[in-house]
Amino acid sequence: MIMRLLIFLILAGASLTTFAKIPPMYEEVAKEQKVPVTLFYALVLNESRSVVDSDGKRRVLPWPWTINHQGKGHYFQTKEQAVAHGKKLIASGDKLFDVGLGQVNWYHHGEKFISLESAFDPKTNLTVAAKFLREQYNRAECSTWELAIGCYHRPGQRSKDKIIAKTYSKRVITLWVAL
Repeated sequence: MIMRLLIFLILAGASLTTFAKIPPMYEEVAKEQKVPVTLFYALVLNESRSVVDSDGKRRVLPWPWTINHQGKGHYFQTKEQAVAHGKKLIASGDKLFDVGLGQVNWYHHGEKFISLESAFDPKTNLTVAAKFLREQYNRAECSTWELAIGCYHRPGQRSKDKIIAKTYSKRVITLWVAL
């Protein structure tokens, strides 16, 4: 159903990007890594969204100083606070948490950053996330963007993994269409 709607919008000449005001850094990183800009923004929005109050307006935006640990999002006011929390987790022997805008898993991908501090740098985090999304798309079993989005969240290929990946992919695609 969602794919039919997307095809209809494309064939009807509608541009999904005209509905979204995507920050330039997201566009730059997505283009560098050859991933669809609006889809990438939808993925990041799904991963780290937070309600931000600016100028008296409440908006939902990705939040760079986010850690997800054991299924619970922790939103910090500053990068320093997020780094301190991450270091505390690591010191306790726990490296299984997600960091930053793209919610990159520290245990599985920490080596892609030069430090925990760099994992919270917005451009660095987005670049690692976009590269990982592209890697998923390049896998034979994840070779559509819908599948790649699911594999970003759950790269395993057991039946349980595929169910979780498909549910995740539907959430991101719903955001994508709304943008």
